[in-house]
Amino acid sequence: MKMKRLLCLMAALLLLTGCTAAPKTIAAVTLPPVADPYTPPVGDAGLSGERLAVLYLPSADGQRLLTYYTPVTMSAAQHPAEAVLRALLAFEGNDRVQSLGGGVTLALTGSDPVELSGSVCTVNLSASALQLSHQDFYTACLSIAATLCELQGVSHVNVLVAGQSAAMDVGGYLPLGTLSAPASHELTLQWEQLTARRTPVGENPSQMPLYADATLYFPLEDGAGVAAEARSLAFPGQHPQQLVLTLLSALADGADALPGAAQMPDFASMMLASPAVSDLESGGKRVTLHFSAGVKNRITAMGLDPACCFAAMVQTLTTFIPGLQQVCILTGDSALTSLYNTRWGTLLFPGGLHRRTDYAAFLMGQSTLYAAQDSRLTAQTAALPYRSARDPRALLLSLAARGTLPRDLGDADILGLGIQGDTLLVNFSQRYAGVIRDSGLDQRLMAYALTETLIEALNVKRVRIYFGSEPVSDLGQALRWDGEFLHNPGLTGG
Repeated sequence: MKMKRLLCLMAALLLLTGCTAAPKTIAAVTLPPVADPYTPPVGDAGLSGERLAVLYLPSADGQRLLTYYTPVTMSAAQHPAEAVLRALLAFEGNDRVQSLGGGVTLALTGSDPVELSGSVCTVNLSASALQLSHQDFYTACLSIAATLCELQGVSHVNVLVAGQSAAMDVGGYLPLGTLSAPASHELTLQWEQLTARRTPVGENPSQMPLYADATLYFPLEDGAGVAAEARSLAFPGQHPQQLVLTLLSALADGADALPGAAQMPDFASMMLASPAVSDLESGGKRVTLHFSAGVKNRITAMGLDPACCFAAMVQTLTTFIPGLQQVCILTGDSALTSLYNTRWGTLLFPGGLHRRTDYAAFLMGQSTLYAAQDSRLTAQTAALPYRSARDPRALLLSLAARGTLPRDLGDADILGLGIQGDTLLVNFSQRYAGVIRDSGLDQRLMAYALTETLIEALNVKRVRIYFGSEPVSDLGQALRWDGEFLHNPGLTGG
């Protein structure tokens, strides 16, 4: 009994003194380091890789187009059109399909043999294509168009030979026109449909109406250059003069759906005489357009860049009209021998003769760039030289030029770019890390503007960013730079 009382007394004393058991120690919760299985790229070689391409080639009996799959090495920094086309032209044939051109070796020519603007791809074949019969040449063109239209972003194709549009008849009147993916792969049927458009022997081509797709080039509002759009047109006849007037009228109607296109002037209303067509000793054609004096001033008064407008006109005419090598432009009593553009400087045209190649630098591709606006990202269409339109290096520099990234970004600050699986690796210089830290820009919007721009252009799913070949977690704001950045619909609204 005494023992029981003693135990009760000790318990009471413990309650009065507030003694409790020692507290348990709780470990701090931390996130594991971000796993990074990649090696930061130095240089851009990691953008190239092998991909499966589909080629359309004539069957062994020449009756239809058949598909043939082959691996092609291509760079993500360039549209795959040229790489795939080179593979198509180099294919030697087998027991199922023929080589393109048969016994005639077809090749690309020129410094820029494959142009891509809007959704139109223009191919420049060497003069060897002239050795083909009209039917074999048309088969080659259908094969090229079917192959290129399989690629993302290509819906129409022009095929030039030595820089000129080819005629599909002996008289040199019927244009090949702008091609799309053939509705039928039956080559005999396609050939019959084409020959039905020819001017019958002994008849006047001006009396033979033509319905064809053509590529129209429009100046861009920012004066950067020109961009292309395909259009179905009705021509009252096939004489070159009729082709010129119809194309000029279509240009004056404006673009249908080309982002950033400016309204073209009505060139036909500014002419003092009808277009004159003459044959050259080289076998090609010249079109002379005689405009009223002060035509450049009238174009400038419309808020347009004259050089871009004439570039659009010359590119349109020479891409469609068979054999057209030169456009002679007269204004009042003199030839138009020079034009000035703020981007490209002064262009000279001896004798007032304008050629397609004179305006090669004006051809623009269009890219989507994302920019910060009111705590969100908005998509903007930007004109870039068509060979740079999907180059991640060019896109990063464009983002910096627009202020989306800190403007102090030079080409040397992009140490390397590469693709591993579905991940794009971007390696900036260590210096640029400090530039970002000191810029005061919202780093979250900056990082995701970069991400959205690059994943859309290169068709990847995620981006990893390095500085000086090292992952960097903290640049002074609440953003981890050493993780993976993915599409963020909360910022883009989609």
